[in-house]
Amino acid sequence: MTTCVVLVHGLRGSSAEWETQRNALEAHGHPVVVVELPGHGSRIDEPFSIGESLVTVADAARSFGTAPVFIVGRGLGGHLAVECGSLIETVSGVVAVGCGTQALNWVLDSYRIASMSTHHLLPDRGATMSSAASSTFVRAGSSGGVAPSEHFADTLRQLDELDTRAALSRLQVPVWLLNGQLDRFRMQENAFLGAARQFRLVRQPGVRLAARFRRPADTARLLLGILGGRYPTRSRLTLPDR
Repeated sequence: MTTCVVLVHGLRGSSAEWETQRNALEAHGHPVVVVELPGHGSRIDEPFSIGESLVTVADAARSFGTAPVFIVGRGLGGHLAVECGSLIETVSGVVAVGCGTQALNWVLDSYRIASMSTHHLLPDRGATMSSAASSTFVRAGSSGGVAPSEHFADTLRQLDELDTRAALSRLQVPVWLLNGQLDRFRMQENAFLGAARQFRLVRQPGVRLAARFRRPADTARLLLGILGGRYPTRSRLTLPDR
């Protein structure tokens, strides 16, 4: 049976960021739904909430009926994918891209400071902290809508509701964590792997943050490999460079 796929974008992203991967998956016969989270893309005017985001992802997974579904997400979408994967019976696998760090308070607070009016009081006007938080949860220059600042501050506050490590411990299906080989912010990568029952850690060589999709075609090939059974779980792998 063909595996269906739900693609979930990241913070300040939109469904448009998945175009390359969606085209590749559909060309190989995989039915695909690309979700739009509240407060993002075509839903930019809606208030963001973790609850509504989880409902959005869950509805997309259940839209395939009883067919097996993989949920694939990057950044925030990866954390949502893990959470939904632990709750929905038809999910047969989860791929979390650029999810090596929980929504830590110090990271979120640094972004809040750097994003608000107090940033001009800092020596570098908040650039360093903003960069650190962005590299963990935000893809700069995202394709598609970028949430306005009045929505974004509220979005950051709600990220504390996600406990990815706990969700991984509940997950009964395989999970693949795709992180950049040079990512300095995968601080909880080992803790995440330790919590998961069936995992495979995949590293993208020469990439600082896999969630930025600097190599979308590479990510598409990886997803096709996972769906084709070429990357079994319970192991670690660094992909060969291009």
